[in-house]
Amino acid sequence: MTVQIFRYIRVFFILILLFSLGLILVDLFPNDYLEPQYSKSINQLESEEVYPNYLFSTDAAIMDNFTDMIMIKACRISDAYTNSIQAAFGNNGYPRYWNGYLLFLRPTLSQFTYQQIRYINMFVLILCFCVCFSGIHRKINIAAAIGFAISIIACFFVFIGESLQYFSVFILLFLVLIMILYNPKFQVLENSALLLFAAGMMTNFFDMLTAPLLTLGIPLILILCLSAKNSESVSMSKQFSSIFTHSIAWCFGYAFCWIAKWTLGTLVLNENIFADALKTGQLRTFGSESFPIDRLLMYKLNIETYYFSKGHKPFVFIIAAITILIIFLFKYHIKNNIKKIIIPVLFIGIYPYIWFFVFANHSQQHYFYTYRIQAITLFAVFAALSSSIDFDRFLSEIIDNKKNQDVFLKSDNC
Repeated sequence: MTVQIFRYIRVFFILILLFSLGLILVDLFPNDYLEPQYSKSINQLESEEVYPNYLFSTDAAIMDNFTDMIMIKACRISDAYTNSIQAAFGNNGYPRYWNGYLLFLRPTLSQFTYQQIRYINMFVLILCFCVCFSGIHRKINIAAAIGFAISIIACFFVFIGESLQYFSVFILLFLVLIMILYNPKFQVLENSALLLFAAGMMTNFFDMLTAPLLTLGIPLILILCLSAKNSESVSMSKQFSSIFTHSIAWCFGYAFCWIAKWTLGTLVLNENIFADALKTGQLRTFGSESFPIDRLLMYKLNIETYYFSKGHKPFVFIIAAITILIIFLFKYHIKNNIKKIIIPVLFIGIYPYIWFFVFANHSQQHYFYTYRIQAITLFAVFAALSSSIDFDRFLSEIIDNKKNQDVFLKSDNC
């Protein structure tokens, strides 16, 4: 136990050191290095709407150019900072966030414009998505891979690469999944919990509260499915124990990384960053007179945006796919998997709605991107059902029926 705790502490301090040094180093080169790409990017954003809605005319497809403008402007260091250390922790007026995206965005903007970065992001995301799909297909089954694809595509994945704001959490999600799927080391529960601890920290570092829970929920579902598949001795109690340890690890990583930023920011800037952060946290959780909370409205907005998408009705296709899996489950179910997989995995499916309840104001005001964490719920349903179906028995029956049919035809010809 002591060794495990030491591993977490070591990872925590190593990542905080890397985060801090990375931001300081990336702020060393002068603003002139960003031209003319910076000016072209600002002009491009100014030529577009603040919250553009392309093609589908649904809130689910709204782009957050407002935040993208903030991110691009954050690349240009304010003259108010006397050195790169202050710039790294001041973040041009957003000291409560790490703004870790600057680690890659600032060097990239020195070579490419905003439009070109969008194009690069699109390529990287699609490639990583395909690698994840292939890995889930090989490690679990094709039905789970298709369920994963449906869950992600329903987030209007086609627009994720077009928004700097949305890109960070999805690329982090895919990278964590790739590590779990392709490195057996992270299929060991002790190591996978440490990985989710690091994922929580990196999510806090790179993401600006878009859909952070994705890097916990979807990897955790995958970990449970792999655990049940790789070991027959896995019980429901062990699965729930894994849920608890992995969830706590991610939450601790996420929370303590944020506290570390407030602490370092307070020391470097000689300002009370904690007061600003706690004030904002209170607003995001409890709302205010200007932004009152209506939790029923908040749930309605998020659920309708993900499952119904203003007339596009993806829910029809989702129900059709789930119905097919349920039919297969009744005929080809794997014994004891209701306790080993279905109940634990579906439990993770309620995580988004707990998140919505806690961060009610944020989820209500920004539902047009917070809705995406419901991909956890949809993938939980697909993963729970598909992992409990004996597809080998289904395929063997098809092969046997084909052989019997061939024998019958041969005897008939005789």
